Order: sequence, then C-alpha cells, then structure tokens
Amino acid sequence: MKKLPDESLLLEILELVKATEAKASEMYEFSKEISHNTQIKATKREEAQQLNGQPFPDN
Repeated sequence: MKKLPDESLLLEILELVKATEAKASEMYEFSKEISHNTQIKATKREEAQQLNGQPFPDN
C-alpha cells in the first residue's frame, strides 16, 4: 500500500492550489473587464459610423 505524503507537504500543496485558484479567479475577472471594454468600443464604433460614416479609431 502506498504511503501518503506527510502533513507539511499536503499543506504546502493546499497553499499552492489556493494561490492558483485565486490567480485564476483574478484572471477571469480581468478577462470579463476586457471583454466588456471591447464591447463598449464596438458599440461606440458602430454609433460613430451611423452618425457620420467615419470609423471609430481602435485606440
């Protein structure tokens, strides 16, 4: 039968998992914000084109 790792190693792994989960959550929130900002730019670009036929600059 396999021996389980000692408690200190398991705690270290748990901390790594928690840190990874926190970073993934942070990246997800950032991704949502970028997506939202991209949608706002697309909407402004469409509105500008409808108003005067000029494309809205990307930057």
